[in-house]
Amino acid sequence: MADSDDKPVIEPFPDKEGTGWHVIIRYPHGHERRIDGFASRGDAVDWIVENGSQLDEWPDRSDPAQSDPS
Repeated sequence: MADSDDKPVIEPFPDKEGTGWHVIIRYPHGHERRIDGFASRGDAVDWIVENGSQLDEWPDRSDPAQSDPS
């Protein structure tokens, strides 16, 4: 079973320019992913609620059993 520290952290942020919002997903091994295109903070939070449980922990690249097949 994975520790809670192995789970990604997902947070909404306002765009620096304009009025939009984006979501940042921070994986425990340092990788970040940005999801753009939200009109409001509420839209970004709704996306997190709807999709957050579908995110797996980021694979440990040092473990060949977890390497990305692509």
